[in-house]
Amino acid sequence: MFSVKNSVPLLITVIAGLGCYGLFARRSVWLSVVGYSVSPAERVLQGEVPYRDFLYNYTPGTLWLNAAMMKLFGSTLMTVNAGLFVFKVATLVTLFYVARRLTNQWVALVPVALTLAWLGHQYIFGVVPTQYSLLFVLAGMGLMLSYDRTDKSSWLFLSGLAIGTVLIFKYNVGLLLLAAGTGAIVVREVIGRNGDTNLSRRLLMAANRSAIYWAGFGVVVAALMAYMASHGALSAMINHFLHHAAEYSESRSVPLPRPKQLLPVTAGLLVVAAVGFLIIRRAPKLFAGYGILVIALGSAALLVPGRAYILKQSATAAVAYLPLTLFVAIVFLVVWRLVRGGRGAAYRQEWWHAHGAMVIVVLFALGAYLEMYPRADEYHLVRVLPPVFLLLVLFINLTLSSVTSYFRGFVERPGRAALLSVSAPIVLLVVAGVYGTWRPHFDGRLNFIDRRPLTIERARGMLVSGRQAEFIEGLAHSIEANSSPDDFIFSFAQRGSGFYFLTGRRNPTRFVWWRSVGIDGQDRETVLAMIADKGPRLVLLQDSLTNKRVRDTVSSNYHQVSAVNDIAIYQRNE
Repeated sequence: MFSVKNSVPLLITVIAGLGCYGLFARRSVWLSVVGYSVSPAERVLQGEVPYRDFLYNYTPGTLWLNAAMMKLFGSTLMTVNAGLFVFKVATLVTLFYVARRLTNQWVALVPVALTLAWLGHQYIFGVVPTQYSLLFVLAGMGLMLSYDRTDKSSWLFLSGLAIGTVLIFKYNVGLLLLAAGTGAIVVREVIGRNGDTNLSRRLLMAANRSAIYWAGFGVVVAALMAYMASHGALSAMINHFLHHAAEYSESRSVPLPRPKQLLPVTAGLLVVAAVGFLIIRRAPKLFAGYGILVIALGSAALLVPGRAYILKQSATAAVAYLPLTLFVAIVFLVVWRLVRGGRGAAYRQEWWHAHGAMVIVVLFALGAYLEMYPRADEYHLVRVLPPVFLLLVLFINLTLSSVTSYFRGFVERPGRAALLSVSAPIVLLVVAGVYGTWRPHFDGRLNFIDRRPLTIERARGMLVSGRQAEFIEGLAHSIEANSSPDDFIFSFAQRGSGFYFLTGRRNPTRFVWWRSVGIDGQDRETVLAMIADKGPRLVLLQDSLTNKRVRDTVSSNYHQVSAVNDIAIYQRNE
């Protein structure tokens, strides 16, 4: 039943999301991603089809969505960021709803707070598929939980639809979550099925329910494939993905931080735990004050500039290990409780009732986390943390009774002591997020670094640093001064690819980035031949490109007309 009191946590979520994301919706321009996701979206708007007319390493959902936004509201960065802003707030609200269903409306604010603390690494509004698909990841998870609660297969079909939509944005995540959802169905039907002791019947039911889930998924995938086939791009898309998947795993692998980086945090946690154990045993009345002191000192170590750098670096490394540690701990816990209790049908049902939601969440969170595999960089890690934060809250909620039981023999209010002991790491995790993802956006006087407005038409209203503004406007004005809107240009520079969109110039090649993966040698030969024939009006070349053949081809047919920072502009010889 609706009431003002019950709506307060939701209202807090919405206001916090609008406020926090609103602060950054106009700040920073990630030129490489503008070139990779926004420029090709405009090509879609102009009638081109991904894979057939240009190469793209993801399924086309991001391009289609942004092309539709630009068609309705104009081809500007503000249009794209406004759409992304809506998605980010909607994702936060969905996270709250799923968490509220599994805990309560006030505890549901914890994963919301953690998500807003870990706002995003450097470029918060980077136009990347995960920024859109995470909404459907959480929706698919919530719909699977609805199926588990009601046993209505219609929820399974809708969950499959949501995960099929994830595939439209990023195919590997969609497939991972298809497997995750199928695994959740099989475990539920085989282990937690009510009143059925026949394994064959349980397996048959699992197959039937999985088929419904796959049917929802298949509806979306079939529509995608039909559309691509009707535009002559299906085989090109499949071939590109097969080539891209193998090459991407080799070229973009980023290992986890070295284990020795965890030593300061590990040592600190051991010391804190040991001292806390002694206080509980010898002076339990001091435990509350000790917990507050730990939070205060830990927060100061992370937030005070220029202090405890090694500890800060270790805390960042520890967060990289958090998802894997949490997955292993939860799997061990739920499997141990299952094995410990026996094999009877009644106990299996009881076990699923206590742990079924946890199993569903861990499988979906794992599928979302593996989106970053085989990379462990902060750009990708931070974007997949919201389901992990939800899982962390569920894990704490599941183990809180055991912690309370431990404190019962030492303090008068064991529940309060237990709550304090689990709140401390959450608060410090929030502080670590503020340090890692909020602090870099401010200077020493707590002013936004990105506060200078851009004046070029398609980026009007965006705020960047003074240095970036000079680069963007200088390069854009130089391109516009040496070409017309009808001219083709080509950029070997990755950052320069953003200027197809920013200056409204056309890219005559199949390349989004010159150095992108999944591109064969013949495509590169075609581009060099086009430049030798003086196809593009302008060519952008960065200083760091040392390929002699590329430089010789450009210099033989073009002459330099200007340079901005490390990117030179070459105009064709007439």
